[in-house]
Amino acid sequence: MTIAPEDHYEVVIVGGGPAGLQAALLLARQLRRVLVLDGNRPRHSATMEAHGFLSRDNIPPNELRAAGRESVEAYENAEIQFAQVTRISRDGEGFRVEAKGVRGSRARLVHGERVILATGLKEIFPELPTLRAYYGTHIHSCVVCDAWNKRDASIAVFGVPSAKTLAYRAAQLSRIGSHVTLFANEEQVHEVDAERLRLLGVAVDRRDIEDVVGERATMTGVRTVDGDVVPVEAAFVLPAFEAQIGFLDDDLRPDLDAEGLIVADNFGRTRVQNLYATGELTAPGPEVLIISAGKGARTAIAAHRDAIGF
Repeated sequence: MTIAPEDHYEVVIVGGGPAGLQAALLLARQLRRVLVLDGNRPRHSATMEAHGFLSRDNIPPNELRAAGRESVEAYENAEIQFAQVTRISRDGEGFRVEAKGVRGSRARLVHGERVILATGLKEIFPELPTLRAYYGTHIHSCVVCDAWNKRDASIAVFGVPSAKTLAYRAAQLSRIGSHVTLFANEEQVHEVDAERLRLLGVAVDRRDIEDVVGERATMTGVRTVDGDVVPVEAAFVLPAFEAQIGFLDDDLRPDLDAEGLIVADNFGRTRVQNLYATGELTAPGPEVLIISAGKGARTAIAAHRDAIGF
């Protein structure tokens, strides 16, 4: 199917979070014709407030995204549509982008001279039956973002089997909570580090977790596999993460590092010409929102400069 001239864009951005919207804003201000395709499935959809974003501290994430869309759509050369990208393939020197509509929007077939991937990451949590019921209210994944709100609470720390930074998280939280219990086996946290944590007042529990428990929508504890319940009021979980790039044709797949993140230079350029990745998709992965937005800005500047050719 031939793509209509009005469906040709200089840059197509996949993802409408802070990184994607910030990239779109700067590109629009450089008079680039920009399209943002947003599947509207943000990773932090269960989170009640976003923290640490200058001038927007404590704002609900959906309001932050809405404000970002409003800023971008103020430019007549920028367009945002709720649509789930299903395939990106080669189209001459550019890209053919196919997307199905969401929330009643129409399907799209467009050409992009350049594509910026800003889809974020999918969280893969420990298999605990009740975890999702408390995620975003009593259980969080970002210590920097949400620890302040749990000051003086009794806090649990745990993660997926492959979690590598649990000791660091527990140490961070030792100065925030009234008491911190780290649930980790010796592969996750070696005994040398466990002893250092104990000196900070952190309890190190080597037992596996069966589930989190609570009453009337309030988390009250962590139940271990032997049936014991450790009382806590909040928890921080370290999930695994997965890049959402299954829509790329095989010949467009960028390299991934050992953590499953897209390999790109400091400006988001991947090994695939004119294909960029920004935000949480690139190392070091999940970060506070304002850093993701900053990475989006940097990638936009790189894409604009590459298009100029100097």
